[in-house]
Amino acid sequence: MSKRFFLTLLACLAVLPAFAQMHCDRGYVLTDNPVKMVRKGGWMIGGTAGFTGSTSDNRQFLIVNGITGRLYDIDISPRFCYMIGDNMGVGGAFSYRRNFFNAASAGLSFDNVDLKIKNYYLDNHSYLFSPFFRYYIPFGRTGRFGAFADAELSLGGRQHRMMDNHAQDEKGTYGVGFQGAVGAYAGLLAFFTSHFAMDLRIGLASLNYSSKKQTHNQVATGTDTFWSGHFSLDMLALRMGFYYYL
Repeated sequence: MSKRFFLTLLACLAVLPAFAQMHCDRGYVLTDNPVKMVRKGGWMIGGTAGFTGSTSDNRQFLIVNGITGRLYDIDISPRFCYMIGDNMGVGGAFSYRRNFFNAASAGLSFDNVDLKIKNYYLDNHSYLFSPFFRYYIPFGRTGRFGAFADAELSLGGRQHRMMDNHAQDEKGTYGVGFQGAVGAYAGLLAFFTSHFAMDLRIGLASLNYSSKKQTHNQVATGTDTFWSGHFSLDMLALRMGFYYYL
């Protein structure tokens, strides 16, 4: 995760000089006190999106050999915000993520242990709706660069399926669950035209709860719950997005 953080940071530093060379008339009076980065009645819309995919054919990794299969990860999060006052707004975000992993074959061998899997797949879906309040803190007198702070409530659910088809009788587990969180976030914002902006957001603190119920082979059932909290920089919450301000 640290590699992802530094790569994102380097990308931001690389494009900042280009931003500085672009003409950007925010249309705001420079003598405004305080400086208005966004004004009451405006809108912000945009979001983040990501995709990862890979395939393997008879690959070997450490003590795992004969890896043949594919996986992909989709992460989409549109976000909107209405400015209820100068430099402040309320809005919402919807996040959807899917992870899919299919192992056509793989083997684990060490000492006298020899394990093999075949035709196994895992499919996860999760979705969240997140209302939030945002406050903007402009840098300088132009309203072009600044920071922001978010307070956010997230509520949603998840589904997962795990199937083992290598035997004559299929074996599988199906689960559904609830997830919720309350979090505080901070970020940096830069306008590279009068209306388009890029921001980088990271988690500062959060309280998280999730519960899950699963059914195995349509017979056995089980439940589990999970709580967590943190009050430090959360690299898993690092997001870079592009937004249009009306």
